Amino acid sequence: MHPRGPNHHRDRLAGTIADGQYGMVEHGQLRAAGLSLQQIKGSLAAGRLRPAFHRVYAVGHEAITVRGWLQAALLTCGDTATLGCDSACLLWRMSRPELFPMTVITQGDRGRKQDKLRIRRMQLHRRDWMTFDGLRVTTPARTIVDMAATLDGRQLRRLVERAQDIDRFDPRKVGAVLERNPRRPGCRPLSTLTALLAPDDDNARSYLERLFLALLRKHRLPMPEVNREILGRKRDFVWPDRRLVVEVDGYTNHSSKWAIARDKRRDRALTTALWRPVRFTYEEVAFEPEATVTELRKLLSPSIGAYGVV
Repeated sequence: MHPRGPNHHRDRLAGTIADGQYGMVEHGQLRAAGLSLQQIKGSLAAGRLRPAFHRVYAVGHEAITVRGWLQAALLTCGDTATLGCDSACLLWRMSRPELFPMTVITQGDRGRKQDKLRIRRMQLHRRDWMTFDGLRVTTPARTIVDMAATLDGRQLRRLVERAQDIDRFDPRKVGAVLERNPRRPGCRPLSTLTALLAPDDDNARSYLERLFLALLRKHRLPMPEVNREILGRKRDFVWPDRRLVVEVDGYTNHSSKWAIARDKRRDRALTTALWRPVRFTYEEVAFEPEATVTELRKLLSPSIGAYGVV
């Protein structure tokens, strides 16, 4: 279209609004900007506006990004709409659920049932939501509390461990949400898990690390330094006199091909610096404790020098 054509002004208006909304625009915003119903219908017919949800359009394209879809879901549900549950997890990168159906929490009547959209009507405390990357979303703490109602014990632990790894988990904030919502499903197992992950003298950062330390104490093995920095990175457990570094690997962040290759690079760097890197999985620590202890005894034995048998 020629930049001076009759549709240029309306396209500029739609584009200006969409620029701050991941390429999305709502019908009422177009009307408030001065576009008539006929002009909007004309833009839809010409493909300059492409429907995403009821009265919400992508401006000039079909390649809608993840954030574009999340923005569209909020726009179709009104000003107080908030991304929640799995959609909030996706935005916070605490898990990798499917994009659809998206979950939106509404506090009024706005929001109709639509494909690709799951609407939950409930009141949110002001401290339970915030704006992140321009999108209204439940806080990480509220998101974890909401997800606890839908997850089994292992799934909940993985979610919390992932949130810890990316600094989205704060036991105090989760505890505050639980106090405000004492009857929410899943509160009891989450309260137990949160208590285990509260700051303590061990300096442990995850449930798995605490489980490993408990195993060491139970079998009276030498205690390590916890989360000591070596070569610019914190290592889970370090026995400096044995030049031994033990990492405990949860499934979520160590199972992909990329993660396996990353862990191997880190281990090679330690080996080059004359450390002995060893890894134990969650399954080994939690479900094969005797075998894990037997291997640790050998690794920590005085007959094994820092660099091998002496």
